[in-house]
Amino acid sequence: MKSVLEIQNVSVEYRRSDHSLVTAVNNVNLTLKAGEILGLVGESGCGKSSLGSAAVGLTPISTGVITFEENPVKTLARGSRPARLLPLQMIFQDPYASLNPRRKIGDQLADGLVNNGVDKATAHDRSAALLERVGLTRFVVDRYPHEFSGGQRQRIAIARALSASPTAIVADEPISALDASAQAQVANLLVELVRETGMGMIFISHDLGVVRQISDRTAVMYLGKIVEVGATADIWARPAHPYTKALIRAVPRADGLGIMPLELAGEVPDPRFPPSGCRFHPRCPLVTPVCSIDEPQMAVLSDDRRVACVLQKADQPTQEISF
Repeated sequence: MKSVLEIQNVSVEYRRSDHSLVTAVNNVNLTLKAGEILGLVGESGCGKSSLGSAAVGLTPISTGVITFEENPVKTLARGSRPARLLPLQMIFQDPYASLNPRRKIGDQLADGLVNNGVDKATAHDRSAALLERVGLTRFVVDRYPHEFSGGQRQRIAIARALSASPTAIVADEPISALDASAQAQVANLLVELVRETGMGMIFISHDLGVVRQISDRTAVMYLGKIVEVGATADIWARPAHPYTKALIRAVPRADGLGIMPLELAGEVPDPRFPPSGCRFHPRCPLVTPVCSIDEPQMAVLSDDRRVACVLQKADQPTQEISF
């Protein structure tokens, strides 16, 4: 499969009110392929949303290069998105905040269609068809966002992204604000659209259970860095990084055994003052003396997985992580 989105050595920094710099994303490399769902997971505050926003040009990057279908992704000014980047779309966590409350949803969908070359006379009918594709009736085109439930509004946001005929979508926590039944329905809809259209999708979530079910590959992020990337099934079966294993052990399981999930000890460090060496070492149950000194480099394992941990060696089988 060809790559549709390349993130190379990307860092994102924010300047605080006291003029200090916080590095939210630190030298990240990721590739999104056509037709795949890449899950991006990690605890709150690890930099997932900052990376997703930078990937579509909404947040400036301090270093690195982002390329969409061989076109560089530059930080966007208001109302100036170039045509070559229209097929790169984003779905936000809060659909109500991302929709204009004063405009009918049919008109909002038509905007994307017109920008994509559809004439205004056809755009209204195409808007109705998009609503039907995401599970709504075409007769709601003249309604306003406040007249819908949260799950319905997220479907509208998905339809709006589809109006640009996307080949890549960044979905930033698209189901976390919904109730359980709506979460499953919207997640299934996103999977259907990826399989149907062949587009690529970065699915950002803190819920490993959902990511396990819908993603083809998973990237695990901790304190601004990617610590492990690989096929979701392999990562779930044999996590190569202690942080990945800790996240998996914290996922509740409906197995009827009554065993509580294990919480990860400690708190995420202040990103203004990241630990030396491996950023996870203050919380790692397998920490070694070298972990606090040397920052681990991303190693390519023999099973085509990448991991940043001194316990794993390049070109060697994944070592079992036990704790």
